[in-house]
Amino acid sequence: PWLNSSLQGDNIVLHKDVNMGVAVALEAGLIVPVVQQANRKGLSQIAVEVNDLAIRAREGHLAPGDVKGGTFTISNLGPFGVESFSAIINTPQAGILAVGMTYNEAIPLENGEIAARPVMNISLSADHRIVDGAVAAYFIADLKEALENPILAAY
Repeated sequence: PWLNSSLQGDNIVLHKDVNMGVAVALEAGLIVPVVQQANRKGLSQIAVEVNDLAIRAREGHLAPGDVKGGTFTISNLGPFGVESFSAIINTPQAGILAVGMTYNEAIPLENGEIAARPVMNISLSADHRIVDGAVAAYFIADLKEALENPILAAY
Protein backbone atom coordinates (compact mmCIF):
# COMPACT_ATOMS: atom_id res chain seq x y z
CA PRO A 1 0.00 0.00 0.00
CA TRP A 2 2.85 2.44 0.65
CA LEU A 3 4.00 2.26 -2.97
CA ASN A 4 0.46 3.09 -4.05
CA SER A 5 0.46 6.38 -2.23
CA SER A 6 1.35 9.97 -2.90
CA LEU A 7 2.69 13.00 -1.14
CA GLN A 8 0.17 15.83 -1.01
CA GLY A 9 1.65 18.78 0.82
CA ASP A 10 2.99 17.38 4.08
CA ASN A 11 0.58 14.42 4.05
CA ILE A 12 0.98 10.91 2.70
CA VAL A 13 -2.22 9.69 1.04
CA LEU A 14 -2.73 5.92 0.70
CA HIS A 15 -4.83 5.22 -2.39
CA LYS A 16 -7.59 2.62 -2.37
CA ASP A 17 -7.24 1.72 -6.05
CA VAL A 18 -4.12 1.16 -8.11
CA ASN A 19 -4.31 3.49 -11.09
CA MET A 20 -1.34 2.16 -13.03
CA GLY A 21 0.47 4.59 -15.29
CA VAL A 22 2.25 3.05 -18.26
CA ALA A 23 5.00 5.10 -19.88
CA VAL A 24 4.63 5.32 -23.67
CA ALA A 25 7.38 6.78 -25.84
CA LEU A 26 6.29 9.17 -28.57
CA GLU A 27 8.41 11.11 -31.04
CA ALA A 28 7.46 14.29 -29.17
CA GLY A 29 8.37 12.82 -25.78
CA LEU A 30 6.92 10.58 -23.11
CA ILE A 31 3.27 10.29 -22.10
CA VAL A 32 1.83 8.20 -19.26
CA PRO A 33 -1.70 6.95 -19.85
CA VAL A 34 -3.37 5.28 -16.87
CA VAL A 35 -5.11 1.93 -16.41
CA GLN A 36 -7.77 2.88 -13.89
CA GLN A 37 -8.44 0.47 -11.01
CA ALA A 38 -5.86 -2.06 -12.21
CA ASN A 39 -6.13 -3.83 -8.85
CA ARG A 40 -9.71 -4.84 -9.73
CA LYS A 41 -8.76 -6.38 -13.09
CA GLY A 42 -7.16 -9.58 -14.27
CA LEU A 43 -3.85 -9.66 -16.12
CA SER A 44 -5.50 -10.27 -19.49
CA GLN A 45 -7.80 -7.26 -19.10
CA ILE A 46 -4.88 -5.07 -18.02
CA ALA A 47 -2.87 -6.23 -21.06
CA VAL A 48 -5.74 -5.34 -23.40
CA GLU A 49 -6.12 -1.89 -21.82
CA VAL A 50 -2.37 -1.17 -21.90
CA ASN A 51 -2.26 -2.11 -25.59
CA ASP A 52 -5.28 0.09 -26.35
CA LEU A 53 -3.84 3.05 -24.42
CA ALA A 54 -0.45 2.69 -26.14
CA ILE A 55 -2.03 2.59 -29.61
CA ARG A 56 -4.24 5.60 -28.88
CA ALA A 57 -1.26 7.47 -27.40
CA ARG A 58 0.82 6.90 -30.55
CA GLU A 59 -2.11 7.94 -32.74
CA GLY A 60 -2.75 11.06 -30.64
CA HIS A 61 -6.23 9.91 -29.60
CA LEU A 62 -5.98 9.91 -25.80
CA ALA A 63 -8.67 11.75 -23.87
CA PRO A 64 -7.63 14.00 -20.95
CA GLY A 65 -9.01 11.40 -18.50
CA ASP A 66 -6.66 8.77 -19.96
CA VAL A 67 -3.63 10.47 -18.44
CA LYS A 68 -5.01 11.53 -15.04
CA GLY A 69 -5.01 9.95 -11.63
CA GLY A 70 -2.00 7.64 -11.83
CA THR A 71 -0.91 6.27 -8.46
CA PHE A 72 2.05 4.09 -9.58
CA THR A 73 3.89 3.90 -12.92
CA ILE A 74 5.62 1.18 -14.91
CA SER A 75 8.22 2.01 -17.55
CA ASN A 76 9.39 -0.73 -19.93
CA LEU A 77 12.43 -0.14 -22.13
CA GLY A 78 12.72 -3.83 -23.00
CA PRO A 79 11.33 -3.34 -26.53
CA PHE A 80 14.22 -0.93 -27.16
CA GLY A 81 16.82 -3.56 -26.21
CA VAL A 82 17.61 -1.99 -22.82
CA GLU A 83 18.57 -4.56 -20.17
CA SER A 84 18.26 -2.27 -17.14
CA PHE A 85 17.75 1.39 -16.29
CA SER A 86 16.60 3.72 -13.53
CA ALA A 87 13.23 5.36 -14.08
CA ILE A 88 12.32 8.82 -12.83
CA ILE A 89 9.37 9.06 -10.43
CA ASN A 90 6.22 10.82 -11.62
CA THR A 91 5.51 13.07 -8.67
CA PRO A 92 3.48 13.00 -6.49
CA GLN A 93 3.58 9.17 -6.84
CA ALA A 94 5.66 7.14 -4.41
CA GLY A 95 7.41 5.03 -7.03
CA ILE A 96 8.02 3.82 -10.55
CA LEU A 97 9.04 0.36 -11.73
CA ALA A 98 11.66 0.11 -14.48
CA VAL A 99 11.42 -3.08 -16.58
CA GLY A 100 14.22 -4.16 -18.89
CA MET A 101 14.24 -6.64 -21.76
CA THR A 102 14.06 -10.39 -21.31
CA TYR A 103 17.18 -12.27 -22.39
CA ASN A 104 18.66 -15.72 -21.91
CA GLU A 105 21.32 -16.24 -19.29
CA ALA A 106 23.25 -19.33 -18.19
CA ILE A 107 21.80 -20.37 -14.83
CA PRO A 108 23.22 -23.13 -12.60
CA LEU A 109 20.56 -25.69 -11.72
CA GLU A 110 20.24 -27.57 -8.42
CA ASN A 111 21.62 -30.76 -10.03
CA GLY A 112 24.84 -28.95 -11.01
CA GLU A 113 23.95 -28.57 -14.67
CA ILE A 114 23.75 -25.23 -16.43
CA ALA A 115 20.78 -24.19 -18.56
CA ALA A 116 19.75 -21.12 -20.50
CA ARG A 117 16.83 -19.41 -18.77
CA PRO A 118 15.01 -16.16 -19.53
CA VAL A 119 15.86 -13.36 -17.10
CA MET A 120 14.73 -9.77 -16.78
CA ASN A 121 16.05 -6.88 -14.72
CA ILE A 122 13.64 -4.70 -12.79
CA SER A 123 14.40 -1.75 -10.57
CA LEU A 124 12.27 0.44 -8.39
CA SER A 125 12.72 4.15 -7.87
CA ALA A 126 10.96 5.28 -4.70
CA ASP A 127 10.36 8.62 -3.03
CA HIS A 128 12.02 8.22 0.37
CA ARG A 129 9.79 10.90 1.83
CA ILE A 130 6.99 8.31 1.50
CA VAL A 131 8.66 4.87 1.65
CA ASP A 132 11.97 3.58 2.90
CA GLY A 133 14.31 1.01 1.40
CA ALA A 134 12.82 -1.87 3.38
CA VAL A 135 9.34 -1.25 1.95
CA ALA A 136 10.83 -1.08 -1.54
CA ALA A 137 12.77 -4.32 -0.95
CA TYR A 138 9.64 -6.17 0.18
CA PHE A 139 7.79 -4.92 -2.90
CA ILE A 140 10.56 -6.14 -5.24
CA ALA A 141 10.74 -9.50 -3.42
CA ASP A 142 6.96 -9.97 -3.75
CA LEU A 143 7.04 -8.96 -7.41
CA LYS A 144 9.92 -11.36 -8.10
CA GLU A 145 7.96 -14.18 -6.48
CA ALA A 146 4.87 -13.38 -8.58
CA LEU A 147 6.88 -13.20 -11.82
CA GLU A 148 8.66 -16.47 -11.10
CA ASN A 149 5.36 -18.15 -10.15
CA PRO A 150 2.77 -16.68 -12.52
CA ILE A 151 -0.02 -18.82 -11.11
CA LEU A 152 0.13 -16.53 -8.05
CA ALA A 153 -0.75 -13.50 -10.19
CA ALA A 154 -3.31 -15.14 -12.51
CA TYR A 155 -7.00 -14.75 -11.78
